[in-house]
Amino acid sequence: MKKTIQKPENWPDFETLCKQLWGEVWNIPMKIKKNGRNGQPQAGVDVYGVPKGELDYWGIQCKGKDDYVNAKLTKKEIDIEIGKAHKFKPDLSVFIFATTMNKDSAIEEYVRIKDLESRKNGKFEILLFCWEDIADLIDDNQDTYNFWVGNKQHKTKFDFEVSLNDFQTEYIIKPKCIRTIKKYRIREPELENLDMGIASVLAGNTWMNKAPFNNPAFASISQGRINEAICSFEAIMANTGSNVIEDWRVKFKVVGEHKGIMDHLGTGPMGMVDLTALKYRRTYVDENQISYSPKDNEPLIQKDNRFFEAYIIPECKEYTIPIEWELLARDYSSSGKIYLKVEPEYEEKIIYKEVDSVEDLKEDEIIVEEKKNYTDE
Repeated sequence: MKKTIQKPENWPDFETLCKQLWGEVWNIPMKIKKNGRNGQPQAGVDVYGVPKGELDYWGIQCKGKDDYVNAKLTKKEIDIEIGKAHKFKPDLSVFIFATTMNKDSAIEEYVRIKDLESRKNGKFEILLFCWEDIADLIDDNQDTYNFWVGNKQHKTKFDFEVSLNDFQTEYIIKPKCIRTIKKYRIREPELENLDMGIASVLAGNTWMNKAPFNNPAFASISQGRINEAICSFEAIMANTGSNVIEDWRVKFKVVGEHKGIMDHLGTGPMGMVDLTALKYRRTYVDENQISYSPKDNEPLIQKDNRFFEAYIIPECKEYTIPIEWELLARDYSSSGKIYLKVEPEYEEKIIYKEVDSVEDLKEDEIIVEEKKNYTDE
């Protein structure tokens, strides 16, 4: 009686299993490849190769969800992945769905229908391998069986997650910005003379000098240089596996538009994130990257996490800033993305530009800039 073969518990393990299995089935263990790395466009293909005796590429989509043991493949997902696979170059001859989902007659029927449609249109053949099908293949292929069932490698349960505030992969930041509308109007001589008279009176007065703390300009100087467009966020790094992660560090790269990234306000582009917590963490900034490493090479035990606060100056517009992260550790590596969603809070201002004639009038101009109490000059 055939032994029950354990399902993988996460997507990286499942992808590795598929590469090992089909490398043996296709008899190309040294020529089968994973497609790119995490975060890169993959055209619906996770693993690919040219099986021995074939001339064209075959591709595999390793389909799972957050709960890989109980993952369910839907018709909508099938349609989406087929559409992506049409973009793979060179064109595929066979496209395989490999899933940890248990066999489902309705989904199998749907894939058969999509397969006929695809081949009638001169496109690739479409196959579905549910977990029972994959388990049969593992049982029939000795090298993969030894790798998956007999080798401890598949039992190594490393897992690592990076999130933002409140353990979310997307976090909203709200930089304070000023949106100034510049309007043009024809100068009226009498108003100009009146304005000049008021200016002369104010110039001869000394009340502003006598009450400096009522002067907004003086107040800004006394409070220091403040840029209210700077936003803070927390990066949380968690060991979600069952093994200790040792000799580890994480790199964060801001790949979206931004004007600056800092780990400590007031220190410029280099410095410790929290001078009172050096016992627990260290971060360093180099241009658009923040590197994190634990103090004294401290391991990250199971179900534990580390976090640090960072600061970013985004553009004054609504958009999303992707941040790529990469974990480097002794026996494990991982990568992924987190996202800062920028939703500026605008302070509206209207200014007038007076011109001498109708010919000098222009359309309104809109100027958007960071809200700060100083200039960059």
